[in-house]
Amino acid sequence: MSVCIGIGVGVFDETGRSPVRLLRLVERLEELDYDSIWLSDSATLRGPAPLVTLAAVAARTTRLKLGTNVLVAPARNQVLLAKELATVDALSEGRLLPAFGLGIDTEPESTAIGVPRAERAARTEEAIEIVRRLWAGGPVTYEGRFSSFADVSLSPPPTRPSLDIWLGGSSPAALRRTGRIADGWLGSFVSPGELAECRERIVESATEAGREIDDDHYGTTLFAAPSPGSVAPAVLTLLGRRPRLALEDHLAIGASALHELIGRFLEAGASKFVVIPIAEDALAWLEEIRAEVVEPVEQIA
Repeated sequence: MSVCIGIGVGVFDETGRSPVRLLRLVERLEELDYDSIWLSDSATLRGPAPLVTLAAVAARTTRLKLGTNVLVAPARNQVLLAKELATVDALSEGRLLPAFGLGIDTEPESTAIGVPRAERAARTEEAIEIVRRLWAGGPVTYEGRFSSFADVSLSPPPTRPSLDIWLGGSSPAALRRTGRIADGWLGSFVSPGELAECRERIVESATEAGREIDDDHYGTTLFAAPSPGSVAPAVLTLLGRRPRLALEDHLAIGASALHELIGRFLEAGASKFVVIPIAEDALAWLEEIRAEVVEPVEQIA
């Protein structure tokens, strides 16, 4: 399998609040030959808006892939979403890696995006269908539950006639949805054992739908800190929001622990990783990870 390790930014540090720091980090990720950069999506939490930020990243890089982890699809107009994705794809010459999700389930976030929870899954499925139809070429006419339009084409056109769309989520419904309609799955807050079980459920759902998902289209988000003192109490509280999930199953303290944790996920069937650094000096920590973890893992794979 093709093993790729990217970096999630703007979650536990100040990078996302400073354009200068963010772009410097992006340039360094490209210099270090990291596979990809990933931005999360929230109306109320810290971090930059992903698609507009990735457009800027596209202009400052030539190789780094651009991921969303995850983009809240139900909160967006579906035609505008397809156009924005196509624009970023065109600016980056085909480096966009979108993963979609339903959004975080908190009262402030739900109120801010203004979409009833009962509609989120259906809106996401309709968005995926519309994006794929518009990316295949226009003009497209569509009559759906949430969107209806006639003779719409994307301009600028995307660089590719199709787009791999991954989904997040580990609930039974989310896993069935991934098997039915998605091209891959990006988990979070799961252990290696849980990832193996999620992958099995997705494969079962895909088989029932007469589909196949590539073996190397399964991944997860991990957290990594250089030392215990790097992890603030507030961060520990967030990472411990699933009491039954052991911290060491998704948080690595030190480079050797990260290497070991990635190895466990590889054995469970993952091959794509988004590592979120937790460090005061993120650049130094990313350089250490690159030399001691990423290069050895990608070479072995």
